[in-house]
Amino acid sequence: MSNGRIMIVEDESLVAEDLHNCLMRSGYDVVGVADSYASAKALAEQARPDLALLDIRLKGALDGIELASELRRNNIGYVYLTSHSDESTLARAEQTEPLGYVLKPFGMREMLPTLRTAMYRHLAELRLRNMEQWLRLTLSSIGDGVLVTDAETRVTYANPVAERMLGHGLREIGGEPLRDVLRLFAAGSVAQQECVAMRVIASGAEIHLDPDVELVRADGSRLPIDDCAAPIREQGGSITGVVIVMRDGTERRRLEQDRLEAERRLQDAQRLESLGVLASGLAHDLNNMLTAILGNAALCRDVASAEAGGPLAEIEANTRAAAEMCRRMLSGAGAAPVDPQPVDLAAVVGQCVARERALAVPGLRFEVGAGSPGRAVLGDAMQVQQVLQNLLRNAVEALVGRDGTIRVSWTAVDLPYERGPLSHAAAQLPAGRYVRMDVSDDGPGMPADVLPRIFEPFFTTKFTGRGLGLASVHGIVRRHGGAIEVDSSPGAGTRFRLHWPAVVLTAAPTATVRALGRVLIVDDDDAVRNVTCKLLSMRGWHCEASASGEEAVALLERGVEVDGVLLDMTMPGLSTDRILERVRLLHPTLPILLVSGNMLRSEDRPRDPWVDFLPKPFDVRELLTRLAAWRRDSN
Repeated sequence: MSNGRIMIVEDESLVAEDLHNCLMRSGYDVVGVADSYASAKALAEQARPDLALLDIRLKGALDGIELASELRRNNIGYVYLTSHSDESTLARAEQTEPLGYVLKPFGMREMLPTLRTAMYRHLAELRLRNMEQWLRLTLSSIGDGVLVTDAETRVTYANPVAERMLGHGLREIGGEPLRDVLRLFAAGSVAQQECVAMRVIASGAEIHLDPDVELVRADGSRLPIDDCAAPIREQGGSITGVVIVMRDGTERRRLEQDRLEAERRLQDAQRLESLGVLASGLAHDLNNMLTAILGNAALCRDVASAEAGGPLAEIEANTRAAAEMCRRMLSGAGAAPVDPQPVDLAAVVGQCVARERALAVPGLRFEVGAGSPGRAVLGDAMQVQQVLQNLLRNAVEALVGRDGTIRVSWTAVDLPYERGPLSHAAAQLPAGRYVRMDVSDDGPGMPADVLPRIFEPFFTTKFTGRGLGLASVHGIVRRHGGAIEVDSSPGAGTRFRLHWPAVVLTAAPTATVRALGRVLIVDDDDAVRNVTCKLLSMRGWHCEASASGEEAVALLERGVEVDGVLLDMTMPGLSTDRILERVRLLHPTLPILLVSGNMLRSEDRPRDPWVDFLPKPFDVRELLTRLAAWRRDSN
């Protein structure tokens, strides 16, 4: 086994030959002999020896000391062979950090121990340099920033990632106190935190920074970071420095914000779902009572004196107001249905703005953007109008007692935007074509504690408010597959931005249902059933009445002839779907008008061209208008 590979650099051929033979006998591989700077450099590059026995004096202008620097760059150790012992030569030689000296004349007994020691030192230093290079490459390649300090907390190392995060290179910060380099602040704070290296040295243990810590970089910008620091100990246990590992916390903070926003949306959805269940149950019972009130008011109007007309009108108006409150409660709770049709947004804006302008006080101005007159959104026309009317009414109320301007504008956009980031609300929408509508005012704006709650059902800052207006707006927009957000601050006004799914404007189809003459009224509520029968009978309709689905089906099975059925959707016993199924077996094209105190989504309506829907409460005019429309369509 070889003791190592050695190159001999000696300008005296006899000495070189003697060295060659002795080294070979001692178990070393001699890779070659050179007598000048040039030949030695070429031999070193070709043979790559471990060690060189290097005479200081060589042939040519360059000596062995100058060759030593070249060998060191190539990781080749060297021992000087020289007969020169003058101070100036030795001083030059020492600067090259040789592994040893052998003075001529020498014997192998003196040279071999020096050679073995030099070979051992060289291989150890080579392993150490390789380890240092490996560590340097590792620290340069990892994705985290690494800072190292000495025991006085002065920076001794920074990898490239740390340099980028700090905005300074190691040449600028090397030797500087860590507190001046790693400037840490709590989010939103202007007070710098204690030096992390000092904390580690004081505690003698690893520490982790709080999750909201920010690093102030060289340019003054702030970067969220995740940080841990640990002591560096020598073999005896004393602390010789600190290592700090930093990670860019921007993505973690974004994910945390997304998680919190997702939790908030889930809580909102759960609250709205619970509220929707409650609102649906209340609306069903309340609308049945309101239907009975309206019907009985209509009966009284037929026989009452002229003096009773005013009170009856008051009863009817308040009943309709209560019905409207039910609808708004359902909208805010996310329970109101949507019957989507193409809606001309320009027409809706024109109608709503004209209504508010007619009621506006002097000093209030309206500005309407030049949107395309054919721009259409997919939605329920009445609900789209309700949204805009609510937003305009809020803007008008915000400007009470002051001059101001309310602006309405809309434009077609594609999500995601080609340029610019999306807001959080718009980012939740599927990609596609939308109409973006802005409703803004230059009023007093809203304080920060109010802004997060404005869409909550029953939350209001108005003395006489019920907290259903903006809640219903939010519910309507959400059910239409859109998004709404608000931007406001005290003294800076308020802007609502809505995204509606866009469509090409087309004419809505009309349904054809044949005329009714005899109607079967099916409702389990005695008051509603009785008053409806009376109202229709007094206006020339022949009515059959049933309190259950089973009884109604039995009447039809016995051959009772009717031209249509007025059917309540919430019946005990036989379900509505089962009633419809059994009626269709008897009369495949019999017109059926479904009525309900709950709102019915379009997707939940039976896919039957002979079935229509009328929400409770309805008055006799609404019912007769629907029946008259059927008569016209059948003729």
